[in-house]
Amino acid sequence: MRDRFHFKEGDIMKRAMAWACLIVAGIFLNAAQEKIEVKTIDGVTHILNPAKPLKGTVKLEVVRTRTINPYDQPDVGLRMIRFCRDAAGQVVLYDPNGAEGHRFAPDGKYLGLLTKKGQGPGEFSPMQGYDINFYEPDIWVFGGRKAARFDGQGRFVKDKVLSNYYSAGVEANRFLTVDSTRNEKKDQLWTLKLIEFSMDGEEKAVDLLQAENIRMIRNPNGQGGFFEGWGTPNYFYVADPGKKRILCGLNTEYKIQVKDYTGKNILVIEKSYDPIKAKRADVEKMMSWVLKNENSKWMIAAYPDRFIAITNIRLLPKGHLAVFRVSGPGTFEIDVFSPKGECLYALIPPTDVKMDEAYFFSGGFAIVEQDGDYSVYREYRITNLPEVFGN
Repeated sequence: MRDRFHFKEGDIMKRAMAWACLIVAGIFLNAAQEKIEVKTIDGVTHILNPAKPLKGTVKLEVVRTRTINPYDQPDVGLRMIRFCRDAAGQVVLYDPNGAEGHRFAPDGKYLGLLTKKGQGPGEFSPMQGYDINFYEPDIWVFGGRKAARFDGQGRFVKDKVLSNYYSAGVEANRFLTVDSTRNEKKDQLWTLKLIEFSMDGEEKAVDLLQAENIRMIRNPNGQGGFFEGWGTPNYFYVADPGKKRILCGLNTEYKIQVKDYTGKNILVIEKSYDPIKAKRADVEKMMSWVLKNENSKWMIAAYPDRFIAITNIRLLPKGHLAVFRVSGPGTFEIDVFSPKGECLYALIPPTDVKMDEAYFFSGGFAIVEQDGDYSVYREYRITNLPEVFGN
């Protein structure tokens, strides 16, 4: 009888051939996983990207080009700063809980107030939400359920009371809202809607997405909940008015739905992604303030066991898209997609520049960041991605 550890020459050859076939099959399998797949599902094209971007990982190289400190102006008293910027470099700085927008020319010169507090024409009330958009040739302001149009010089033209609350801008006669209702199970149903309006007519709503029990990490006892940016299920969305479409999805999965203005899916962009585990030690570090209050410690236990997948999406120059992908507790990388939906790069933000709320334009991006005791508006030029940010 043959020893169990002794093989004939023929057996050795057979085993060698079997291992060779397995290795070759593994090579082909890995090669397939590295390629972008295009599939049609229910009549909609899906772009399925592998985990690794086509052109690798790049650390962004930036040069600071412009700073506006609104507190240099004696009449500016913003507690928080948000901004909008037009293609020429005109900037409006404002507090999202306020009712005043401060205009600055491309050379940084202060141009004065855009809106004032109040109830009159072109005026807004604080603490009802406040947002500004450049829709050439005009400037549009939204606050609560009110929209106001100003010309490019900041002169009031007309306003309108809205039926829907504003959540994000699309173009001059369209915006996004997130509305909530209760379903038959008494669960909260949140609907992302596209609202079309005119200054003299009624509003039309188109449903884009629906999801239950998002926008809050719930208390297990059923009494309320809390919001935390890295763990709370929520919608992400951005408008692409040049192509008349909305890009949106749920932040718990790496899937971007591209919809037209009728709500129809015209493209779905996906990317292989392993959710990052939310370890208790990491959550405690991120929410250290909770540990100081005994009544708030339930938040740590209620926190999801995985972080969200996507924190934000932004349009980039030349038809590209930026997806802010969670890479760890409190950290992210930026995936850059081509106009076709191909993941080209993973960008690592500069270590000393906070980019989570960056707005991109030709050549670079703008952010609000801390400078000593002040929050200031800053612009940076990106120097190492000419195919996206080059002139």
